[in-house]
Amino acid sequence: MFKFFKKEGEEKQTNLVKGLVYGLGGALIILVVVLLIIFGGKIKDRIMGGSDNDQGANADAPKLRITVLTSKNCGTECFDVNLFLDALRQNNINEISLETLNIEDQQGKDLVAQYTITKVPTVLISGELDKNPQLAQAWPALGEIVDGVFIFRQVIPPYLDIATGAIKGKFSLIYLSDKSCVECYDVKLHDVALQNLGLKPNSSQEVDVASADGKALLAKYEITAVPTIIMSGELSEYASLTQIWPQVGTIAEDGAYVFTKLDEMGS
Repeated sequence: MFKFFKKEGEEKQTNLVKGLVYGLGGALIILVVVLLIIFGGKIKDRIMGGSDNDQGANADAPKLRITVLTSKNCGTECFDVNLFLDALRQNNINEISLETLNIEDQQGKDLVAQYTITKVPTVLISGELDKNPQLAQAWPALGEIVDGVFIFRQVIPPYLDIATGAIKGKFSLIYLSDKSCVECYDVKLHDVALQNLGLKPNSSQEVDVASADGKALLAKYEITAVPTIIMSGELSEYASLTQIWPQVGTIAEDGAYVFTKLDEMGS
């Protein structure tokens, strides 16, 4: 019997979003939690689109030289390292220099070889790494220090794999719903959890169950209830997603992730 899941109280929907955010975080949760603990609410303002309250560096601020290492092939598809950089800048550092290098250039190639870098974009920081106790506490959780240089290792997908030149972590998203069901929960609610995790699909589309494509999806994935979402692509790059997904959905034979825990969204 085909089921429609209707809107319910905000509390139940909020609980699902929280569950996804806390359960699927993986490397991103490590990054964001560490930054929240160390840098306080300022990084939260960046994530939520709030205003910045930057203050000039004082005499005690650690002097740091920052190098962003990326690839010309990343374009806008790779993880935005500005999330990391903004957190540093709002923690009262004295940014002596900032440069961006591409792995296709000689300087970039040299850094890749010297520090065994396998994924970009990443960040390298040198200078007074131990002067600020909070920063000194953060470095081991976010990467490692080699010969006095901090290398950001917790690179978040999508990233460029240097060995293959491929961008890893791309995926597409399908919102499957019934437009005639005005009482059903808003399928776009899933965006909240995905966005908070830094999961941004490379493409997305809305499909109605009454359409030919919708009927094909229902049959292919044996879907018995809507609204739901279907994600396809390199989702295995998100390690904790693969760990938690069995609790909220299924993984089809073709690797697609189908959300099935609709009872958490409504009645």
